[in-house]
Amino acid sequence: MNAKIGCNLFLAILATTAGFSVTAAPLVAAETPAAVSETTAIAAAEIAQTEVQTSSSNFSIDREASPIKNSENSLTIDSRSSADPDFNSASNSNEPAPQTDTEAIGLPQRDLDKNEGDRADRNTTDNEAIDGRSNRLLAETPAPTNHQLPNNLTRDTSLETSNFDSDLNDENSQIEQVTSVSQLSDVRPTDWAFQALQSLVERYGCIAGYPDGTFRGNRAMTRYEFAAGLNACLDKVTELIRSGTGNLATKEDLTALQRLQEEFAAELATLRGRVDALEARTAELEANQFSTTTKLHGEVIFALTDVLAGDNVSTRLPALPLDPITQQPQGSRRFDTEEQSTVFANRVRLELHTSFTGTDDLKIRLVAGNSAHPARNAPDGIKGFEYGPNPVLGYISVADQAGVGRSPEGQQTFQDIGTLSANNSFGLNHLSYKFSVTSNLRATIMARGGEHFDYVPTTFSSWDDDNGGTGSLSLFGQRNPIYAIGNGAGLGLNYDLNRNLSLSVGYLAGNAENSAEQNGLFDGKNSVLAQLTFRPSRNLALGLIYNRGYFTNGNIFNNDLGTSLANNPIFPADKYTTNSYGVSGLWRISRRFAVNAWFAYTDAQSVSGTVAPGTRFETRFDSSSADILTYGVSLAFPDLFKEGNLGGIVVGAVPHITRARIPSPFDAPQSFPDNFSGFGTDDYVKRIPSRATPFHVEAFYVHRITDNILLTPGVIWLTAPNQTNKNPDVVIGTVRATFLF
Repeated sequence: MNAKIGCNLFLAILATTAGFSVTAAPLVAAETPAAVSETTAIAAAEIAQTEVQTSSSNFSIDREASPIKNSENSLTIDSRSSADPDFNSASNSNEPAPQTDTEAIGLPQRDLDKNEGDRADRNTTDNEAIDGRSNRLLAETPAPTNHQLPNNLTRDTSLETSNFDSDLNDENSQIEQVTSVSQLSDVRPTDWAFQALQSLVERYGCIAGYPDGTFRGNRAMTRYEFAAGLNACLDKVTELIRSGTGNLATKEDLTALQRLQEEFAAELATLRGRVDALEARTAELEANQFSTTTKLHGEVIFALTDVLAGDNVSTRLPALPLDPITQQPQGSRRFDTEEQSTVFANRVRLELHTSFTGTDDLKIRLVAGNSAHPARNAPDGIKGFEYGPNPVLGYISVADQAGVGRSPEGQQTFQDIGTLSANNSFGLNHLSYKFSVTSNLRATIMARGGEHFDYVPTTFSSWDDDNGGTGSLSLFGQRNPIYAIGNGAGLGLNYDLNRNLSLSVGYLAGNAENSAEQNGLFDGKNSVLAQLTFRPSRNLALGLIYNRGYFTNGNIFNNDLGTSLANNPIFPADKYTTNSYGVSGLWRISRRFAVNAWFAYTDAQSVSGTVAPGTRFETRFDSSSADILTYGVSLAFPDLFKEGNLGGIVVGAVPHITRARIPSPFDAPQSFPDNFSGFGTDDYVKRIPSRATPFHVEAFYVHRITDNILLTPGVIWLTAPNQTNKNPDVVIGTVRATFLF
């Protein structure tokens, strides 16, 4: 009995010295006689009246003043450099801190969007990212208000043989080489303090480490990171004590914690002040932020570009009438391409992304620009470069003015402003809403400016950036042109069949908002696309694509890509349909080299119609057909010369016709009214002088000056523009600056 009384008195003295409150209840309640319990209670009460107050050894921690914030099992601290005066004030050493672990998983996060799932798991600070050393300091559980021992404290004898007891008693330990841990600028793995904390981690699991569950205790950490970990262990031990379970802290553990708290009192106080400051600044940001659900992304492009070759030339193309014997054109027409001046153009994109559930995205894009390709149907504004007249214009008595018949080849991404005017007037360019229907099914509703690549997996290009300013210079270099067949408003669905296979289906209507005849959601221009995407590994992807389109006014590729004849392959034509078949693939051979390729074939079928109906020139024509072909290969060189940079080469044949049957009766060698005459053949291609395959060769280099500023010089070489060698090759040089915010 006397032994029990002595033991209880010893524990009471220890608890009081460490700053715990001790009640009159017995510390060990199992079958203790009343006399013993009374004696123990009186002794404990007398000892509790004596206050032992030291600024560094008091084990009790005020939770409100705690420097550690636990949020969703994450520990967040403010990390400063050793140059901070507050940092150095806690250390008595003038030696620079050794370089610590930088293998961390975690990057800076300066936005407050709580709805992006890909950023919600990051542990962030106000100034800079915490590296891998801080990732070891993630607290697992919240702590109670005060670190006080409950009255039912028991002792787990199974834990008495701690692996740091030897460190406390070993006379040969390295801790004897210094008089205090505070003399070290960093806490090294060989220090007693480090080993003590590591033992607590291994025993109580009070610190979560790397994603693989390891603590990696052989790496040094700063004293402030160590203090954060120490406080996490204090919280964990207190929780175990309050829970009243059998797995309670041992006397040796409490002694080690008390000593550690004393050694790192200055760091704990410093962290407390920093966390308070962070809380104040965070509250200010939350009070003044634009929206809790909406984020703004911006992109500004400055482009200095010029036609280096292929302008300031005259092209003579064959024209009617036909020789009655040879059926060859007897005449010719001259088409002048004026000298193109150097252009300094711009485009601005402002995108608002709003999430209501955390897994959805309402996208609103506003665009303004001052350059549009002459082939685009922009309402007004400055036109872009003009080159490569249509080789069959000589057969049609239409004046070649304002870019009529000029090749759409070579359009650059900064020229993509949709149907807006090229006069720097802001307008709504894109409006869509993406959301998850089930865990495997995602839907995209496009109200304006939708394109098929908005909902299909973008896995077949190394730099597809939605025609932005961070990838290729040209639209042709972005992706397979099959995705450009059809645009407007509609619905896209993407369903994951399994981990490696997905199916995408979408429908787009070009004039969904127009209620006039041959317009609207289903009666006007529209297209349906289906894609099967196969991704057997992270470095390999393959897609099979089918696209069916219906057009009432031509412009199959929206005059963004390909030759003039590829966009309007049948002439005359009232309505026609297209069936396109394509394949795209990407192979990341290494971290610094990737290859992607594509191929697409389009079968265009026109229906019969009438030219100049209701007039004396009325002429009925039959149905017709045409074949359109395109293919290409891109080589990507990520991190070329510098990490974050990108080199790219694009080589391919732009969309061009390989056969285009002339509707009867216009294939006959006779004259017809209202701008048309007989071609004397059944194929447009046979009337293209010096016909050739139009190739597109492009090279560019994206130099990342900062994370938000990119400079991209590059060159585009167009051979046989508009499918004829009568047009000289065109070389375009561009220097593009992109600003992201």
